[in-house]
Amino acid sequence: MRYLLGILTLLGLALGQALTPKSIIVNPAPPPDLQVRVWVDKDPSKTGNPVYQFGEPIQISVQVTQPAYVYLFSVRATGEISGILPNAFEQQNFLRAGEVRTFPGPGARYTFTVEGPAGQDRVLAVASRRPLDVSEIINIQTGEARLQGESNLARALSIVVTPIPTNDWVSDEAYYIAGQLPPPPPSTGTLSVNSIPSGAQVLINGRLMGNTPLTVELLPGTYNLELRRSGYNPLRTSFTIQAGQVTQLNLPLIATPPPTGVLAVDSTPRGAEVLLNGRVVGVTPLNLSLNPGTYTVELRRSGFSPFRTLVTIQAGRTTRLNISLVSIAPPPQPVQPVQPVQPVQPVQPVRPPSGSFTYTCQGGTLVVNYISSNQVRLFYDGAFQTLPLVRSGAELVYSNNTYTWEIGQVGRLIVRGQVVLSNCRI
Repeated sequence: MRYLLGILTLLGLALGQALTPKSIIVNPAPPPDLQVRVWVDKDPSKTGNPVYQFGEPIQISVQVTQPAYVYLFSVRATGEISGILPNAFEQQNFLRAGEVRTFPGPGARYTFTVEGPAGQDRVLAVASRRPLDVSEIINIQTGEARLQGESNLARALSIVVTPIPTNDWVSDEAYYIAGQLPPPPPSTGTLSVNSIPSGAQVLINGRLMGNTPLTVELLPGTYNLELRRSGYNPLRTSFTIQAGQVTQLNLPLIATPPPTGVLAVDSTPRGAEVLLNGRVVGVTPLNLSLNPGTYTVELRRSGFSPFRTLVTIQAGRTTRLNISLVSIAPPPQPVQPVQPVQPVQPVQPVRPPSGSFTYTCQGGTLVVNYISSNQVRLFYDGAFQTLPLVRSGAELVYSNNTYTWEIGQVGRLIVRGQVVLSNCRI
């Protein structure tokens, strides 16, 4: 025959510890010579709350210091009561002084087995010099109680021991745990953080914790998070951890724009076209913000030789180019043979032509519109230039001090004192 002993979890239990319930019945004036001691096989010294798994057998031992009748009861936290001694197989419940009895003993035809629900249970032992009538409490043949509830058992036992002098009885209790204690509530939460792209350093409250993707356990509370990755702006945010929960962060990082340098280009004369790696970017003077690297810089201006060079731009620095452009010199004139001296003929003045003419010159072409005998109009430097007649004779000279057009047998254009077009013919 198998007896089932079960228990119920008590609120407020900590792992490995349990609260000790109030004793069911205690003699207010226990006799000094009579004592009873009850224990379970996993805790003979009664130092704690031994744990029994469901289905595991349990043995209960008892000892008295004086001859006495012993009564054992299983008291579950659910309030269920059952009898242990005497029972249908163990009618003899009288123990001699110092005698230790274990139930079930060797060769017994019954066992005690621990079953659920999980929690804390106890065994109550009552020792009396005189036999007690517990028939109103327990059916000895079946072990079933005729009442339930700890308080009802306490009242019933009080009635049973009332006729007995207080120096003739005493009680004791043993405690044990059945099944596994429920795990304590979680004390930490989980942070799962990743970045796009991954591989960023993770700092929590300024402390380096690792690189993304990262999972870490933290105490509940609010934290400051910083992500760092080369080539990207630092990312700072805050998050809150709750016990037993997962806080997941997927954070995109913003790329840091590359540091730039400055190219400052100027020329003499100014107004030269600036080409960077073959692409026109403006005219001098010119400032450009560029990524670090090496570039080809070219300057072009009509009437001047092109200028080309390589420059290296460094981050955070200004590279300056101040270029003096070289004017294109007219080609040398062939040496003419010496002619015999002719009689001096009177100089015949040149008559101004009328209409528009296209001249082919050394250095380019030029369109000249003779508006009247005293004024011409030509297109140069990207604009129309109107020049009045300032001198006539063997050649005509039109000038506005900046641009000068001289025409005789051949023509030439002078800009700011420099010959830009020469040997001009129709």
